[in-house]
Amino acid sequence: MSGIDAPEHSVAVFAHDEADAIAGCLAALQAAGLGPTDPIFVLINGTTDATPDIVAGFAAKDPRIRPVVIALGDKANAWSYYVHRLAPPTARLHLFVDGDVRVSAGAVPAIEAALAGHPEALAAATLPQGGRTAPRWAERILRDHGMPGNFYALRGETLSRIRTLSVSMPVGLIGDDPLLRWLLLHDFTPNGPVDRSLIRPVPEAHFSYQSIPMTGLSGLRALVARQLRYQMRDLQMNLLIRHLKVFGLGAMPRRIDSLYDAATPMLALRGQFKLRKLAFLYTYLKARGPQPRIKSGSAWYEA
Repeated sequence: MSGIDAPEHSVAVFAHDEADAIAGCLAALQAAGLGPTDPIFVLINGTTDATPDIVAGFAAKDPRIRPVVIALGDKANAWSYYVHRLAPPTARLHLFVDGDVRVSAGAVPAIEAALAGHPEALAAATLPQGGRTAPRWAERILRDHGMPGNFYALRGETLSRIRTLSVSMPVGLIGDDPLLRWLLLHDFTPNGPVDRSLIRPVPEAHFSYQSIPMTGLSGLRALVARQLRYQMRDLQMNLLIRHLKVFGLGAMPRRIDSLYDAATPMLALRGQFKLRKLAFLYTYLKARGPQPRIKSGSAWYEA
């Protein structure tokens, strides 16, 4: 097997209404150190803007870029679709990138070098740059072996293991990174010990992003919306971890809202960021209220 059928690396870019940022994201990836036949799958999920047209323009000039239109606007679903349907099984490294960030030049060889020096690691994490909270965020990643969903990498063997275990992200889960980090640090054994060496932070690899502007009312609204989203993410993770510890990895739900009947106000209060605790009642009521209907195909995800 040779050429495009046997790439060294593979990239999954998550793009939902990213018309303003996707061009910068793809241009940065072209300078990240990928090989000439390494595919870049752009998972255009539930988009309503010009993202498909912009990606198509890049694909016309660079055959590595492959637009993949997914009807359902859900990152967790798009992650599962890439892992189980698109990811080349021969790739030694799989990179996961948000469509609104720019990865640093030379990030790919830096990640490869870090993983080569730490064969025990299942995945690699990169560091943020450019935002107001980036320095403190980077410190936490290095200290706690965090893994931001904005840009991270899985070894080919790790992705193959995920496929073998039939691990998929529940539809509706907010953020692939908290769940994946938890699974990696526990070596895919929900009741096993934590081993921080299984995620390797790579200080030489970065992603840049733009902070929410705080110069007007729109910025304040966006900040509040983000904190409410983070509060819901905390609640989802609490419910999901409790579920997996009791029933095992094979009981991963297809939809996160199937666990909402177990939500309580006290669960919504959990979380390290105290400002989010002010929103616990909103989070609890939203989790226990009517959920939006998600149309599912025969494989429960859509493409």
